[in-house]
Amino acid sequence: MGDNGVSEIPDVEGWSYGAFRQDHETESISVPVVRDDGESFEFTVPKFVEDPDDLRSIASVVIAAFEKWEAVQGLGA
Repeated sequence: MGDNGVSEIPDVEGWSYGAFRQDHETESISVPVVRDDGESFEFTVPKFVEDPDDLRSIASVVIAAFEKWEAVQGLGA
């Protein structure tokens, strides 16, 4: 994790993790992701999804969906 709480997502160019937050009430983990240009969002997973490879896989899918959504925003979708 970098000095500002951000670390690169392995094998996902241009994106980094922000500082994770645990919610003990809902037993979940919020995972912020930040693109190099400052665009950001977060996704939430159950607390048992804590393996780094699993989180990277989920982040990859969510980022791809975001980028696909972002690409069609200018097309009137």
